[in-house]
Amino acid sequence: MAEARPDQEYSPTPSVFERWAARYLRHHNQGNVISRQAHGSREIDGIRQVFRRTVAWAALAGIVSGGVIGGMEWYMRQGMLDGMQDMSLRGQLPYWAGFFAVAGVVSAAEIAFLYWNALRGVATTSRLAAVPLRDSPRARLLLLGLTRIALEFPNPRHRIYGIDPYARMSRWKLAAMAVMYRMKVGVTSFLLRVLLRRILGRVALRGLLPLVTGPLYAVWNAIITWRILIKAREQALGPFIIEAQVAQLERDPLSEQARRVALHALGALVMANQDAHPNHVYLLSRLLETFGSRKHSIDVDWPQQRFALNRLERREKRRVLELLTTATVLAGRCRGRRKRFLEELFEACDMAYPEERVRAWRRQFMNGQSLDTAHNATSG
Repeated sequence: MAEARPDQEYSPTPSVFERWAARYLRHHNQGNVISRQAHGSREIDGIRQVFRRTVAWAALAGIVSGGVIGGMEWYMRQGMLDGMQDMSLRGQLPYWAGFFAVAGVVSAAEIAFLYWNALRGVATTSRLAAVPLRDSPRARLLLLGLTRIALEFPNPRHRIYGIDPYARMSRWKLAAMAVMYRMKVGVTSFLLRVLLRRILGRVALRGLLPLVTGPLYAVWNAIITWRILIKAREQALGPFIIEAQVAQLERDPLSEQARRVALHALGALVMANQDAHPNHVYLLSRLLETFGSRKHSIDVDWPQQRFALNRLERREKRRVLELLTTATVLAGRCRGRRKRFLEELFEACDMAYPEERVRAWRRQFMNGQSLDTAHNATSG
């Protein structure tokens, strides 16, 4: 059976926006080989500088946009229309039409800048981390993942190597997530403005609106951009950690039973995480190849494999735990569903969950350190 391409598993039909963003990322990053060497302090410092600069530009855009829109409303209401105190609803229509036209243009320019700013930050991060974005199916997987991060698109919602990441998520929650992903800066800013009117009242808004909207827009823009760059950093550093882990498995292979347990445990983690994270798709692809699996579809049976995990010899238990702990920290901070799953994993091995060690491992990963360094530093 031909190997299932990871880029096709992750996103078979990229949208027009994804293809456009992919061309931009490729233009700014010509790499095509994943290194198994640790990132140096120079590269990590460069990534941190990109992080701070990109977030600062996003905040500045919010200050400018919020100040312009808030100041314009205050001027039109107070300076041109004398507070609109005695105007009928019909008489106010030209004001509202003009306001929303100008506010729409300003917001559209702001959102366009924010997309470009985020895309530039993601491109520079990937280049500094030496992430390959061309000439192989895995490089195209990384490229697709980074484009979706930069565009604030959710990960695809279909089966990945036979695993349904959203099998445990209700339909209403899926619908709510789709709506939230579409609430960009402009929509949220509008809601904030309505809320401010209700809270502050007409008199306070007359003088405070230009001062309040700018900082609010700045904070919101900074939060969104911060989240984008955290995800981009995770994905940029993830393949390096995965390749180092795979190299270790090639030097010292697991038993057939341990391989099966590892694949089913990773599938269960994907379902517990309720997201098709690109790092997990990449790791699944590499494990299936390294283990020489004839099947490229995993029918997850975690209850049975959890019992099999407990019966592995102690050294292989530790190696499976190391692999799954790696997979967990590659997808975000270890909390919520990820933490509960990892606790269950350690419980199945009759071991205490090392919370502080896992947190340290996450920090090591985000600082670009190798897996061996991270493991030695957290094994106490």
